[in-house]
Amino acid sequence: DSSTSRGLGDVYKRQKQELAQHGLQVPQSAKISDRTTAAQAAQDIGFPVAVKILGLAHKTDADGLALGLKSGGEVEAALRALAPRALLVEKMISGVIAELLVGVIRDPAHGFVLTLAAGGTMTELLDDHTSLLVPAARVHVVAALDRLKIAPLLHGYRGKPPTNFEALLDVIDAVQSYVLANASTVEEVEINPLMCTAQAAIAADALIRKAQ
Repeated sequence: DSSTSRGLGDVYKRQKQELAQHGLQVPQSAKISDRTTAAQAAQDIGFPVAVKILGLAHKTDADGLALGLKSGGEVEAALRALAPRALLVEKMISGVIAELLVGVIRDPAHGFVLTLAAGGTMTELLDDHTSLLVPAARVHVVAALDRLKIAPLLHGYRGKPPTNFEALLDVIDAVQSYVLANASTVEEVEINPLMCTAQAAIAADALIRKAQ
């Protein structure tokens, strides 16, 4: 119902804001409760935009995601095919070189474990991941990133530009900072995908799970 939709949207936006307070960069977005306003919201943000249905774990598998929308008409057409739930209109990130997953989970035996992996739709397909204990120093994070199969993309593959590695490390530091500041309550943090460009590293999707 509409109250549930508003609740999901508020949680989603609050989670991103909590991470942003620790240095995470997030794209401009607008939470939409009345779908008739989505096209105008997209116009205000600036095209191209993505439309995301909130509260779905795997958006691409559940009619929950439309990307690269370039006009109000495209937004309205996309909405007709998406699940009838709360949604977010978000600025598309251009010039993406690589997508990463950055996650931290509380482990009963080891404390907090940081996982770095190929992100987006490649997460399950490539099974490309590595883990470290939190807090992890930058030198160890760099070494972990270089162990990934997609590491060549991060450094500039076959003449392509490299990602902004400092911005990527800033994001990983921000996630660790958030976890350590909320160690008594947080169970899991996941950014997937983290969009890595030559200029920035921007969290397209973020999830925080806290102890009940």
